Amino acid sequence: MRRRAFIIGAAATVAPPINIQSAYAAPLKDAVAISGDRFTAGGQEYHLADILAPSAYVLAGDAEPYFDAAKRGLERLLANTSLNIKDAGPVTRWGARVVMATRVGEAQTLQHHLITMGAARVAPQSDNLEFIDQLLTAEEEARAARKGLWALPAYQVFDANKADSAIGGFHLIEGEVRRIARVKSRVYINFGTDYKTDFTASAGSRLYRKWVGQGFDLTTLTDARLRIRGFVEAINGPSIALTHRRQIEVLARK
Repeated sequence: MRRRAFIIGAAATVAPPINIQSAYAAPLKDAVAISGDRFTAGGQEYHLADILAPSAYVLAGDAEPYFDAAKRGLERLLANTSLNIKDAGPVTRWGARVVMATRVGEAQTLQHHLITMGAARVAPQSDNLEFIDQLLTAEEEARAARKGLWALPAYQVFDANKADSAIGGFHLIEGEVRRIARVKSRVYINFGTDYKTDFTASAGSRLYRKWVGQGFDLTTLTDARLRIRGFVEAINGPSIALTHRRQIEVLARK
């Protein structure tokens, strides 16, 4: 296998930090962390775009592992500073604003700081692919160094052949593509020989056509080794519904 490690669409060199211009006449003050990726200021809740920190809310049991440490990481970043922010997506159904944010006087985003310290994982959401690529590079380094949550078994990268244990959470899964099929309104990336039990990632036909128009064709990934990230559901085995191009990283091609 001819191996090459790259992120689809990523530049060959590391781009400079994304600069954020404030969306307000004055920066936000007195922000208070409520998790590793969310904070409040002036009665408004904000979610940091393109990252996912451990949650305090699960269907059963206590908060996810590393929740408290991730929250403390954001608390340290927010202490004794004000924030410049920029909207990065629509307001959530709960009224929270999805933003990119920096501390006043800095170019590096809060997201980048949190990913670098291992307090969060990349969860692609915005249209800013350059920004997401920077976060993915920082995450790769943090994971290799086993920083923060990457030192915990709960956040292991799953083998596609052993992904059943990933069902019910947001995870990273790696494996070799065995077959790609277009069935009715979806494109399926199959990582095993039995689509009813093996790990699968899929995208709707409309999204598939959009990506083809952008130069990214899922059907060319047969036999490639991929890393897929997203919420893992139980649909004919473990399955991730793709909604963003950067949920897929190509690790190697034959």
